[in-house]
Amino acid sequence: MNDFGELLYAGKTDSNKNGFAFILVGIICFVGANFIYAKMMLMVIGGVFALVGLYLLLFKRSDKFSIYENAIVLTIKGQELSIPKEQISRIEYQKVKVRRSPVVSYYPILILNNENKVFINKAFNSIINQDFKKVIESYL
Repeated sequence: MNDFGELLYAGKTDSNKNGFAFILVGIICFVGANFIYAKMMLMVIGGVFALVGLYLLLFKRSDKFSIYENAIVLTIKGQELSIPKEQISRIEYQKVKVRRSPVVSYYPILILNNENKVFINKAFNSIINQDFKKVIESYL
């Protein structure tokens, strides 16, 4: 990896948060089932949420990516994809505004010289991932 230059940023994409949330809701349903009359129904619902969360954590793992001085390396489903800096013509940002939230998040999209687009599933905004924002905005 030394031929890529100095490591500027290393991270994972944003897909693990959903798995943790489903497992947490499942645990809350299991605990809450002890305090209501219809215990079995809430325990089944909690079990379904916990299983969905485990599925997301085990099989839909987040992908890794690294930003080096001379390349961006994406690890997607065990396959490593390196994009040299010379092949990137520009970086665009996909704007995502969550309903009832004043904060707007942005996802970077790499536009290559042959007009192919590579989406990086790592959001940044004025609150989260400020170090990622600095690196990706100053990359080209």
